[in-house]
Parts: sequence; C-alpha cells; structure tokens
Amino acid sequence: MTVLVLDFDGTMTDAEAEGRPFRDGYLEDLCALVGRPVGDADVLAIADEVEAELARSPEQHPFLWMGRAVAPATVDPYLRMVPISHRILDRFDVLPSPTDRGRLLGSVLYKYNYAKTLGHPVFRAGAGDVLRSLSGTDAWIVTNSDTHAVAGKVAALDREFPGVVWLTSRVRGHARKFDVDDAWTGADAELVLPGLARPVLLRRRAYHDILSEILRAAGATFADLVVIGDIFELDLAMPLAMGARVGLVSSGRTPAYERAYVEAHPRARMIDSLADIPAFAFG
Repeated sequence: MTVLVLDFDGTMTDAEAEGRPFRDGYLEDLCALVGRPVGDADVLAIADEVEAELARSPEQHPFLWMGRAVAPATVDPYLRMVPISHRILDRFDVLPSPTDRGRLLGSVLYKYNYAKTLGHPVFRAGAGDVLRSLSGTDAWIVTNSDTHAVAGKVAALDREFPGVVWLTSRVRGHARKFDVDDAWTGADAELVLPGLARPVLLRRRAYHDILSEILRAAGATFADLVVIGDIFELDLAMPLAMGARVGLVSSGRTPAYERAYVEAHPRARMIDSLADIPAFAFG
C-alpha cells in the first residue's frame, strides 16, 4: 500500500512564472507604504539587492515565521518577498513594530497579492500527464495555500488535461507547514543538515495531523507514505523523520545543501522531472 501526498504551489506549478503578479503587486503596495511612486527605482533596486543576496547564500537567509527560522527564504517568490519587504521598510524607516509588520506582510499583503496569481496558473511541464496518471491511486494534495484556490487550479488544469478533476476533492489546504509546536513531542525536535548552520525544526504538528488523518483513513502508516514537495524543510523533513519516503522537486533555486542531503538519504530522491513521480511512488 502506498499513500501519495503532493504539495502543489511550486511543486506542480512554476512558482517563478506564476508568482510574478504577486511580486509586482506586492512591490507596488510597498511603494505606497514608503511614500514612493509605483515602480520607484530605489525600491526596485532594494528588491533586486535582496534577491541577489539570497541566491548567493541561501543557507544564511532563513524565512522567519513567528520569530522562528522555518524554511530557506530563497526558494520561491512568496517567501522571498518577506525579507525584501523588511529591507525596504527598514531602509525607509516605516512600520517599525514587528507585530504590525507581521500582520501586514503575513496576512493582508500576502492574501491580497496571492489572489492576483489565481487567474493564470502556470503549471510545470508534465503536471497534467502526471496527475492524470495517478487516477485510481490513493493520492492527495496537502498545501499551505487555500483549499478552494488550489482545487480551482486543478480544475483549470483539467480543461487542458481531462482526467485530473478527481483530485479537486482530495485537496487539503491551510496545512500550516510553517508552524512549529515545541510542546508537541510526536517528532524529534530538530534535524541537522550538513552545510546548514541552523537546525531544521521538525515539530510541525498541524501538518503532521493532516498527514496522520489521511493515513488513518487508508489504514496506513508513515512507512506507507510518499510525500513530494519543492521545499525540503517545509514539505519533506518532518515526514521523512517519521519514516516516509520523500521526493524533492528541483528548481534553479533549490539550495545545494538540500539537494546533497536528499541525494544521500536512502528514503529520499531528487525529482528533476515530474514524470519521475509515479515510478518513485509506486514502482
């Protein structure tokens, strides 16, 4: 028995292409916040400066959530926008309160600008064929994104690749993969990755509970689980520690230390083509 869980945004979609309206809209909002016109050269230069820093040394620039380092900030435009925003607000001395910034960046601006990506999903090559080939398997989509938004993307893909719409009822959104619950002891606290000075935090209880619920319904355990995602720290580290097999879908921004760890682990594999997923999961 195999239960397959897929991340979606960045895993089945091209996050860079799909996230362009998010990035552009977010920067427009930041220009307004710091009192600069849309497209201000100074604001755009700061964004490019931060992007370059993240690309050069992703291991030194974590994505912070509730004050904790929970993922690399470089992997997709949604994560990168947080350190970009902080640098811009700092440079113009705007909104110094960490609480106010957290509410604005993590909720208001994120949701407002993420909505701009929904009308034109951009799928990775092979996404339609792979999802269609999974019909009849025990496959699920578990995502941080909104359930209905991702189901809508699957429905849009079905118009081009009929036969994937069955997955719309198997989307579990709001997985809160960022959330770390230190009080929960169902997983080890940390994982050490060579090349990464900080530990990977494993106690993602909300995410674990969703995976456990799916496994209970199937009469399965973590040993029967395969998880596919594009960010090792968010999507894969905790399931791997619980005994699952994992596949890391690569991009040009996959940190080298993540790739090296996955390539060396007996229950993990790099996925450089989505076409490799069925054989890895069910072969």
